[in-house]
Amino acid sequence: MRRLWAFTVAVALALGACFSPGPVTTTPTGSAVVVAPATEFDAAKAKAHVDYLADPARGGRYSGSAGYRDAATYVADRFREIGLEPLGDNGTFFQHFTMPIVDLTEMSTLTGAGGKTYRPRVDFTESVGGRSGSGKAEAEIAAVGGAARSGGLNDFAGANARGKIALVTGPAAPNGGSSVENAYQEGAIGVLIVGGATLRYSYIPRLQSETVPTLVISQEVADQLLAPAGRTVSTAQDLVRARRANPNAPASGFDVPTTVRMTVSLTPVHDVDAINVVGLLRSPDSNNTQRAVLVGGHLDGVGTDPDGSVFQAANDNASGPAVTIEVARALAASRSSLSHSIVFAAFAGEEEGYFGSEAYIAQTAVAPGRVESLVAVLNLDVIGCCTDTLLVSNEAPDLQRRVRDTAARLGVQSDGTGSGGSDQQSFARRRVPAVFIGAADFILHVYADKPAVVEASWLKKAGDVVTAVAKDLASAP
Repeated sequence: MRRLWAFTVAVALALGACFSPGPVTTTPTGSAVVVAPATEFDAAKAKAHVDYLADPARGGRYSGSAGYRDAATYVADRFREIGLEPLGDNGTFFQHFTMPIVDLTEMSTLTGAGGKTYRPRVDFTESVGGRSGSGKAEAEIAAVGGAARSGGLNDFAGANARGKIALVTGPAAPNGGSSVENAYQEGAIGVLIVGGATLRYSYIPRLQSETVPTLVISQEVADQLLAPAGRTVSTAQDLVRARRANPNAPASGFDVPTTVRMTVSLTPVHDVDAINVVGLLRSPDSNNTQRAVLVGGHLDGVGTDPDGSVFQAANDNASGPAVTIEVARALAASRSSLSHSIVFAAFAGEEEGYFGSEAYIAQTAVAPGRVESLVAVLNLDVIGCCTDTLLVSNEAPDLQRRVRDTAARLGVQSDGTGSGGSDQQSFARRRVPAVFIGAADFILHVYADKPAVVEASWLKKAGDVVTAVAKDLASAP
């Protein structure tokens, strides 16, 4: 989920086994023969899809990669066996588009006092996008709150960040802007931000002409780096709060006699051929078939680290397309009762900024399918674990209420949440009723996001809700 790029922390930059498809035969040309669809959501099949898509052989499904293409082919094959119509390019299920991307060329590094070497994805992780890019920095530390630099508030007062590495302690400040941009404007040559250090945040392939290396470090590491100044993250934040509350309080920034070395090594931003997978369950109602409900979720993950460690991306987001496939299979059995058609989609490029859903909107010109024909969008993301409660976003309150009411009727707990964070945003900004549906507690962007964390029993609950909502929407007059 792209919301990981926002760090989901208070001091944010301002989120197997191969599947056997069962009794499907093929023609001599290799095309699948359609089999009779199931009549209800099949959680065992959904779990098998997760196992295949999140297998290390898929390489973390980075958009444009061979592993992603393998995953896209798999989803297309499942759409074909269910009997969906291809809604991609030239009579295929594949909708190709070009998107920018950037990746690591080698693991990032961080070295502290006395040559202490810290561990990537344990002690620190890199941030990429905007002002944060490639680079090397070796300098002493300037400890700053970071987010506030205007309106009478200055988290940098008391420290000299020029030519140094800014260690941003937080806490976040309302309307304070980007702490990385603030540090750059103060002359910092590198930035350390206290936050979640085990994640691989989404790499946003939109970079300023001048960038500084930026790492997110754990509070434990930050406390070690601040120790020579006799401070901790907690005491530094107390200084920041006091200064923000009272401009006459002592300056909150301070210099630390600790030399740090850091590196972030990236490829240049370059274009790749990315692929959405799109299928159509066409309504037999000639009066309403041109209108459609869209059910889908992003297929891409954050890939593989240069050391070979794979982010298998089972929950985020093999679970979304896996549920989508089995919702399609269940609803294909009810096609005769549908007033509206249903589009099923697996998007690329969500992690980098909704590129796949934006490409779908730009390139889908036929109805049903084009954005003007959509009556609702159900975007499935991080829907595979680790709770018994569904989370439903609020971009479309009536649709949110419909999903939550359906969940209650089926005995599934649900909670509401705010907007943003995934592909539903692309549709919501075009005034299409669209919501995110996921799990209220989840795991994502870590090595541990493997198929074992996704449980068939939970897929069943979530899948039943999505199937019922999609059928209800598509059966309405």
